[in-house]
Amino acid sequence: MLIAQQQKIELKKLVPYLFSSKLVFVTLFCVLVLPIFDSMTGAFFKLKIMGEGGLATPSQLGRLLILGLLFFFVFSSEKVPTQIKKRILYLTTFFLIAESLVAILHMGLMPYISGIVFFSKILFCILAYVFFKSWVIEELVYYDLFFRLVIAYGVVVAFLLSSAFISGFHISNYGSKFATRGLFVSGNGVGVTIGTCTLLALYYSFITKQKLFYFLGVFMIFSTVIIGTKTALLFALLSSILFFIISLKFFPCSSLILSILIGIYVVPVVIDALSLVFENIINKFNMIEDKTVLLSSSRDVFIYNAFYKVDWNGCFSVRLLFGGGAYFAYEDLTFLSEVKRKTLENDFFELFFSYGVVAAFTYLILGVTTIVNGALKGRYFLTFCFFLVFLHSVLAGHVLFNGTSSIILVFLLLLINARYHPIKIRSLKS
Repeated sequence: MLIAQQQKIELKKLVPYLFSSKLVFVTLFCVLVLPIFDSMTGAFFKLKIMGEGGLATPSQLGRLLILGLLFFFVFSSEKVPTQIKKRILYLTTFFLIAESLVAILHMGLMPYISGIVFFSKILFCILAYVFFKSWVIEELVYYDLFFRLVIAYGVVVAFLLSSAFISGFHISNYGSKFATRGLFVSGNGVGVTIGTCTLLALYYSFITKQKLFYFLGVFMIFSTVIIGTKTALLFALLSSILFFIISLKFFPCSSLILSILIGIYVVPVVIDALSLVFENIINKFNMIEDKTVLLSSSRDVFIYNAFYKVDWNGCFSVRLLFGGGAYFAYEDLTFLSEVKRKTLENDFFELFFSYGVVAAFTYLILGVTTIVNGALKGRYFLTFCFFLVFLHSVLAGHVLFNGTSSIILVFLLLLINARYHPIKIRSLKS
């Protein structure tokens, strides 16, 4: 009786926030609408209406809209400290100066616009964190709702990917018939997104004993597997292990019997099916003598070539602090052509060459500090998820500058830094 009354009180507290127009709009736009915009971009790419890395894509336009609204909501909010607002303005000014210096030197409009689009992805993450922070950390019931919304984001992305795969209108990974990224431009980015949300869904089902999230986790495991990248393989393995542990908790006897039957009859068939999905990885593994090359996917070569090409002599030494802008980064700034540089597929070095050593190491310090703080707070599982995403970011990229997966960093930061421990959700649900 007391628990029911407590839940009614908590619900009454939630209603003003739930029906706050700006909160509902931003949340639903980020969770439900932005993945659709990302799929639209992939559809245009598949139909050859737009090229990869082009400007004015649906993804960019959608994030430009929400970025403008976040700027307005954050700077008009009395809950956001003035010091935080000043830091956001200083950071925005820094990015604008870095891009403007290159634009003045090169006298090119398109590189300048590309640079603004590039750093706007970072600003989106910062503003989204500041906007959601005051909501998530205030009450446990809000934290619980936000946790479920993060899982919902993964379910939406997984549904869009799976639907595209079933329909046959999708983009294949590595030219495989079975490995797909749906209609998302980056297979690694969508793999990080769905893989992380799968772990969170299974974890949430474990701490709340709600089987709905258990089955949502199963659905997202399937969606992760059909991506067929190394990232997806790692997350699928981790999710399958967690799924097995939770299955023993929910259905102990039947899980043991079913596991034995699956091991005898299903596993051999699944291995054959997975060999088709991950055929590109398997072939590369068999052909390459140095297995570290397979793990790095030649990213070490990209970075080495960037250091070889970059010019830091004379007045160009300022690039160490401000970088060479997002469009040129390590390329020759005096070569008057709109050269399309090679993406380094490493967020740390992308930051370093684009915006200098301070930006790169600030990002690195943020990640390390979050991991340490999360461990000290005892939020081991959430910290482990953040560690996986951040490690992928600094080693393989496709996180900070990928629209679909960058917000996962924001979500995990909020869940780790919130006042309430996720285990307390169990008392709310009991």
